[in-house]
Amino acid sequence: MLNIRPLSREHLASLMENATVIEKDKKGIKVAVLPEGQYLKFFYRKRFLTRELLAPAAVKFARNAYHLARLDIPTLQVSSLHRIIGGSHTVAIYSPLPGRTLRDIVKSSEADANLMYRLGVFLARVQRRGVYFRSIHPGNIIVNGMDFGLIDILDMRIHSWSLSRWARRRNWRHFFRYPQDWENHSDLIEALIKGYRHSADLPLRELNWIDRVIGKVIST
Repeated sequence: MLNIRPLSREHLASLMENATVIEKDKKGIKVAVLPEGQYLKFFYRKRFLTRELLAPAAVKFARNAYHLARLDIPTLQVSSLHRIIGGSHTVAIYSPLPGRTLRDIVKSSEADANLMYRLGVFLARVQRRGVYFRSIHPGNIIVNGMDFGLIDILDMRIHSWSLSRWARRRNWRHFFRYPQDWENHSDLIEALIKGYRHSADLPLRELNWIDRVIGKVIST
């Protein structure tokens, strides 16, 4: 696992001099792409007195990447972690996962039933290996040829046991929480759920809740 190393404001400024900012909010820059292709992600502490003083979000981010790799689930690769000297935030420098987001592929009408079936198999494997990815949605799933991977992995817990039915149901609700992703794509949803049903480590009678989850999406 990586240790957090200090980074001066001057060094950070030199890194950002030729970087391209791709995401920011009211707190400041969230993600930037460095000239050599690596990404720099900023983590801002929410409160002055917080548990993040002992375990910064950047550490959790790197830890999640490490454990996913050990579970043979493709994800980004963190190369270094830094605490900004005199600042209240930390940064992670990482190599991105090659490919395109599932959201982009579905939006461009390039997704088909075979792709979605394989995605269902992949998501069943992720849950079977104990990964509870609370922020899962099509924008956080990368498609690279025949492979799938996960990005934006901070909001995640990794257990040593297969996920419970409650956690799986909540995961699927998160996955479908943006109905606009699935407008006029009931056929893709059907293929996705078919792949999941065929691979989930639960009896079919214990998967009836899926019909209720996707029923709300299709009827929206």
